[in-house]
Amino acid sequence: MIRCCCGTPRGVRGRCSATAEGRRRPHAHGRPFVHACHVECECHVVTVLILDQRDSVLRSPWLAVLALALLSGALSTAPATAAPPDADAFWTAERMADAEPVDSGRATGRSGPRAAAAAPPGIRKGTYFGGLPMVGTFFYDGRPLGGTVTSCTGSVVHSGGKDLVLTAGHCAMGLRRATHRIFVPQYRHGLSSARQPGGVYAVNRVFVDPRYERNTKKPVSDLDFAFARLAPNSKGRVEDVTGSLTFTQASGYRHKATVVGYPSSEAVNKRHHALRCDVATYRLPGFRQMRMTCGGFYGGVSGGPWIKDYDPVTRTGKVIGNTGGYNGGGNDQNVDWITYSPLYAKDAQALYDDAVAGTKDADIKRPPYVPSGLRQVRQVR
Repeated sequence: MIRCCCGTPRGVRGRCSATAEGRRRPHAHGRPFVHACHVECECHVVTVLILDQRDSVLRSPWLAVLALALLSGALSTAPATAAPPDADAFWTAERMADAEPVDSGRATGRSGPRAAAAAPPGIRKGTYFGGLPMVGTFFYDGRPLGGTVTSCTGSVVHSGGKDLVLTAGHCAMGLRRATHRIFVPQYRHGLSSARQPGGVYAVNRVFVDPRYERNTKKPVSDLDFAFARLAPNSKGRVEDVTGSLTFTQASGYRHKATVVGYPSSEAVNKRHHALRCDVATYRLPGFRQMRMTCGGFYGGVSGGPWIKDYDPVTRTGKVIGNTGGYNGGGNDQNVDWITYSPLYAKDAQALYDDAVAGTKDADIKRPPYVPSGLRQVRQVR
């Protein structure tokens, strides 16, 4: 079997993983095979099952020719116009509903030792709503890497390719290596991927600052942002369908912003509705990050946009941050009402430029991170 995800390859890499001779897999239709070989490029995953030579199917001379033709064709196909063919089968409504939020410092809303404490009097709570067209949920399968089926929030940002989505770096660390990677704009709980009104878009590439460390409390938590480029689907390019936000370097830490995310806590948000809160932002001491207070931002909201000047008519606005940063965007007390975001500067702009240009990972080089003279603090409350 051969699977491809999109068009012309660049920098093909190959790897083979041996399996026990005679082992049978469902996607080999019950026939034994010796190796499962994966040929990867920047936007392809090609899997070739080398069947046991004793299998009678290989005695037909045309099969070798067909295999070569399929492999060469897989590496020279036209750009994809839809999600991977197995996306609809894999991403059932139940599997998306059961996806766990990416592991971070955010509260989960569950009972037990990691349960969030009650918010102090006077702390406002976010409002559940129908969502914004360009804000949605990433889903991906991290089980082959020892992880889980996972969800995270992202938002479409304007680019020339009209295929760019902003999220958090700690989301993207798993996303870049996982399988079945999709983005669902304005996600609707209870609907399968085939029935989502905004469609489903396959993730082609993920861009993360190479200096970033996942869920750290170090100064490099300032770099907790990332981008993903998506394949078009039958509706077209994602930005043409959803509209987009403008990636913006804001001046200073104090802003009026709308923060949006998809909390996936069954305890407090059984329907997995989008959550929004209009907030005032201020500086997180010791970091190039913003902070806001609003209840309800449980696990799943990571990567969600912090938006200024959103216009619902034109579906435009400026994204000045994303949920993430120190400890993955949540504080040491693991509460749902204190949330952080990187403040975009030249490092964020450089990664945006790399994502737009499609720069190869090996060519994304950065000097050691210098947090602009800001003093790190040991504990953030």
